Amino acid sequence: MSPDQISALGVSLIRVSDHKLEISGDMVFASATWLRSEGEKLLPGMGDRIVVDLAQVGRVGSVGISVLLCWMRMAQVLGKELQYVNAPDDMLDVSRVSSLDSVIPFAS
Repeated sequence: MSPDQISALGVSLIRVSDHKLEISGDMVFASATWLRSEGEKLLPGMGDRIVVDLAQVGRVGSVGISVLLCWMRMAQVLGKELQYVNAPDDMLDVSRVSSLDSVIPFAS
């Protein structure tokens, strides 16, 4: 399967395969609603184990963490396992401050 990329508002969501998504750009207030919606459209058609690569994420705020939590909830409802990899330090810091670092499945 070739990667499918959708972009808007300074962020891209790329479906690399049935088991991998990549986010590139800023996960901030301006892009959060769009990013959440697009991810929720993709998740049902993906495999049971999904890796979301965050290596190319730029700026991130608490709303970016909220998007990840929404995707986690949807994945659970669908019976899928979601794992976030290569989270930037800023994202890890925001999740720690929010006491969500133990809730969100970050991996290196």
